[in-house]
Amino acid sequence: MQATMRCWRLGSLLEVRASSWESRAALAGKQPRPPSRDTLGFPRVAAAGLWSAHLRELQGAPLLRAGIGSIGSSRRALSSSAGDKDGRDEPEGPPAGSAAAPGPAVARRRAWHRSLSPSERLSQLVQHGELLSPPVVEESSSPPFADVVPQEELQPDRDSPSEELRDAPSKNAPFQVGDLFLAESRRRRDAEFKKLCKLAADGVLTSTWGAVKYANIVGKLPGQMFRTSTGHTFLIRRPSLEEFVLLMERGPTISYPKDINAMLLLMDISQGDTVLEAGSGSGGMSLFLSRAVGPQGRVVSYEVRRDHYRVAKKNYKRWRDAWKISHPLEWPDNVDFINEDILTAAEALKNVTFDAIALDMLVPQNVLSVVIPNLKMGGVCAVYLANITQVIDLVEAIRTSKINLFCERIVEVTHRDWIVLPASWKIGGVFHNMKSNQNKNNESACHDENEETPAEQNNEDDALISHETKPPYIARPYPWQVGHTAFLVKLRKFNPAYPNTISNGIC
Repeated sequence: MQATMRCWRLGSLLEVRASSWESRAALAGKQPRPPSRDTLGFPRVAAAGLWSAHLRELQGAPLLRAGIGSIGSSRRALSSSAGDKDGRDEPEGPPAGSAAAPGPAVARRRAWHRSLSPSERLSQLVQHGELLSPPVVEESSSPPFADVVPQEELQPDRDSPSEELRDAPSKNAPFQVGDLFLAESRRRRDAEFKKLCKLAADGVLTSTWGAVKYANIVGKLPGQMFRTSTGHTFLIRRPSLEEFVLLMERGPTISYPKDINAMLLLMDISQGDTVLEAGSGSGGMSLFLSRAVGPQGRVVSYEVRRDHYRVAKKNYKRWRDAWKISHPLEWPDNVDFINEDILTAAEALKNVTFDAIALDMLVPQNVLSVVIPNLKMGGVCAVYLANITQVIDLVEAIRTSKINLFCERIVEVTHRDWIVLPASWKIGGVFHNMKSNQNKNNESACHDENEETPAEQNNEDDALISHETKPPYIARPYPWQVGHTAFLVKLRKFNPAYPNTISNGIC
């Protein structure tokens, strides 16, 4: 009895589903076609098989024989559309020998076509033009499966540089008269000799390693090797800004480039900024500030000593003149050197607001009350100090004063150079068995690292390094390191929340 009831319920559901298929097909003007899944959520092939199993089980039931015709018709309709061979649906169309059903043909949706909008789905169920508003009719008249973006509107990916880069002038500029060049002679690990010179029409580069005529350098490209009169080789190239600052003419002790770059990061200097510098020195900081602010920015540099003021201006002009020869764009002339005490500049700076301030002075706390009012709110004042006692005096002065500054950071920049070279007999030989190369006194055949080695032995060492076998490497810190140079103090200007708020200056 239970099996009969289950069979009756399944037959009723199939009949209701078949009627819904026919009604939908009539609205769309197509031949009736069942969906891919039955009402209970099972695939139609599985539903047909389940129905056949129930019929074979209940063939002798008297209640089933009466309705076997009606239910069998639904079963034949279901099994006839169960699917083609490999599980895919057959294309829609009328059966063989019958007339084509009226109504628009619907194209199969492809993977590269966009999905239908709700109005387009509705227009497929209702006959075209009936019960639809004019905007919907206009939208449905377009191809239903048009591509989202036409192929011609898609911007292709660049596989090559742009035309501007291809048409740019060559960066290879040969040496000319008035150019700055750097001559250096290198050993295997470090530079034995470095000299910064200005190229002239007649002259000679002289050193203990020999001489090179300027006439042989003019017209040559940078980065070439030149042989001196004594047989040594020099690498001739243009200096970087860091190398120029280290080798230029000095008045006072220079600010090291590693500290200058850290100060630029602390002050957050960018293109177009206006920066105040107190203490021009030899002009190293002025050059780095000039490059950081760019042509649209400005640097105002104060120096109280006349001799330091002249050296700073001379180094700045010397670098700009050499830059003009070797580069198509000129170095910006955006630094104003002023030979005056910053303590007396309050009136001159009254209407000027600076984005950042750089102080390189012995007693910077004496000028804070003069320069900080011209610093923008939230701006940074970076101070370059040599001793930690100077840092303590500065922090104490800020704590006891009414200046709206707080010490945000105190840093010391250190760099550590390393040596990474293939091992050879000169630096501790490993290609040969050390035990077999020890002498009778049980001493190694290695040489001291600073001891000069004959040219014949250098050739033998080079022969030990095979191009087919990766040699062992020696990696260690460089024996001569640049230690402490300065402390950098970052002070930030703030607006107190309450009038009586005073910063304690503690970092």
